[in-house]
Formats: sequence, C-alpha cells, structure tokens
Amino acid sequence: MTRFFTRQQPDAARRPQGRTRVRRAAAAGRLRVARAAFDLSVLALRKAALDHVDLQDLASSALRANLNRLAERLGADA
Repeated sequence: MTRFFTRQQPDAARRPQGRTRVRRAAAAGRLRVARAAFDLSVLALRKAALDHVDLQDLASSALRANLNRLAERLGADA
C-alpha cells in the first residue's frame, strides 16, 4: 500500500501576505459596513411596522367612535 505524505508548510507560508492581507481586511470592512446597514434597515422596518400598527389602531378607534355616534343618533331619531 502506497502512502502519500504532504509536506507541511511553515506558519509564515500559511499566513496571508501583502496584497492578500489588504484585500481580506478591505472585505472584512465592507462586511462590517453591510452588517451595520442591515441592522439599521431592520430597525427601520420594525419601527415602520409598529407605526403602521399604531395608525391602524388609531383608525379603528376613530371608526368605532363614529359608528357609536351614528348608532346613538339613529337611536334618538327612532
């Protein structure tokens, strides 16, 4: 049975050098910015959803009040 052994590279050869390191750092920076922008957009979406719910609640209350006034008025006319 034949065994194949691969030669281990020294630690210095495994570490990114020069341009690769700069590109990796730039990519990591872009990823941090994208994550921050995503977090902000999620917060904005959540706030918009809560505002929408609040407005629906306000509209519902206004419609109920008008319906009650109309029912009272129709009851008084009968």
